[in-house]
Amino acid sequence: MSVLELDPTLLEALRTLAEHDVELVVVGDVAAAIHDNGGFVSGLAIVPGAYGRNAERLTGALAAMNAELGIAGRPAATEMDYRRMDLREVTPCSFLTRYVDIDVNFQPGGTNGYRDLFDDATAVELARGVRPLVAARADLERIARHSASTLPYTQAPLAIPPEPGDGAWAATDIRVGRPTRI
Repeated sequence: MSVLELDPTLLEALRTLAEHDVELVVVGDVAAAIHDNGGFVSGLAIVPGAYGRNAERLTGALAAMNAELGIAGRPAATEMDYRRMDLREVTPCSFLTRYVDIDVNFQPGGTNGYRDLFDDATAVELARGVRPLVAARADLERIARHSASTLPYTQAPLAIPPEPGDGAWAATDIRVGRPTRI
């Protein structure tokens, strides 16, 4: 894999997760873009380790990013406070953070969760202090085949948006999440 130029907000989200020692595997758009040496992503999708202490660290990392439950850039219409809940009981779900939207799923379809994906995942140095495990391409394909089509990070994009700045680009061209180019 070649060196990628990553969006700073995406790196900050991954750095925050790393600083809180959250064990996770990156899946979805970001993992696919890393394998493809670039592309457009609509958010960060992760599969965290499902043991209790890791779920607590994830909750702490999300709180540090001012996260709130939501989808597609809008807060969820619920009064649930994820900081007082076991995240393993409310996922799959999406969080809006000050950096990027983060989709969390402890056990995506077609997998047995983190331990299953960990076996073939590769640690990829994205920036100083940012070295997440990235799911293998075969695992990404397995997740896409077996996941419910309602999960935003398993849906194939409807179309590739034009390059930013070419006149035809508008932030509304991507309907799921906030557009980020990596």
